[in-house]
Amino acid sequence: MRSTSSRPSGARPFRRRRSRRRSGGCGPTWSPSCTATPPRRSRSRSRRLAAVAHRHGALVYVDATASLGGNPFETDAWDLDVVTAGLQKCLSGPPGSAPITISEAAVAAIDARRSVEAGIREEGDAVSERPIASNYLDLAQIMDYWGPRRLNHHTEATSMLYAARECARVVLAEGRDAVIERHRIAGEAMAAGLQALGLTLFGDQSHKMTNVVAVEIPPGIGGDAVRASLLTDYGIEIGTSFGPLHGRVWRVGTMGVNARRDAVLTTLAALEQVLRRAGFPVSHPGAGVDAALARWDDDARRAAGVAS
Repeated sequence: MRSTSSRPSGARPFRRRRSRRRSGGCGPTWSPSCTATPPRRSRSRSRRLAAVAHRHGALVYVDATASLGGNPFETDAWDLDVVTAGLQKCLSGPPGSAPITISEAAVAAIDARRSVEAGIREEGDAVSERPIASNYLDLAQIMDYWGPRRLNHHTEATSMLYAARECARVVLAEGRDAVIERHRIAGEAMAAGLQALGLTLFGDQSHKMTNVVAVEIPPGIGGDAVRASLLTDYGIEIGTSFGPLHGRVWRVGTMGVNARRDAVLTTLAALEQVLRRAGFPVSHPGAGVDAALARWDDDARRAAGVAS
């Protein structure tokens, strides 16, 4: 049995939005995207992508897991149809829950394949000739689960809903713009500090999020050994990458509760010591911390100038 009180007060896991579009007669297709780009570029790219997709009768799905909360994100202004995210990145929550927002056009596409499974079907329920193949991700039934009908699709992980609500409360208490700004300056300070240590940032820096810095592992330095020393000796974990970039880059996150001055400075200081022990030449002691602090000082001076 499922209690109707399992949803925390004020929780709205599904958000339907009004849409100016109608799907084409041939049925919609999906154009997936993600927002692992800087805010300005993400905004212009997302708008262009949505415009092209909609001209061809397609719907736009965006995965905002890594960026939501730490970067500007404008679902309605960018005319996106479906956006999903996670709690475990910039929102500082536990993994396992995926906030989602769905436009009316996307809801229509989902409803077109609505089919209630036999075990819970009632007289008059829809039975599609082409039902959604995955019961686990059958959004039509899941929307009925959260809707007035309360269709018994699954047993909700209620603790995750409370966690999601708390994540949203904390962000709104600080202020969305303030949270985004905190991620921006923390990311810039981390990047400046890593470069001052003599490390090379990976990739074109005009194509990056504010909350993750990828840095090349220096030749002759054991990437996994450095990560292990940071974790064992300092309780700090940085990531590597996957596929062809595994062992070539470290990924240093400045997101959520770690997008803070103390977290950035402590990480840079610890990484400097580990690199020195591994034989990597750092220009001068405290180079990374000095560069990060200078970046914060520059930002403070600019803010003071604007305020005056």
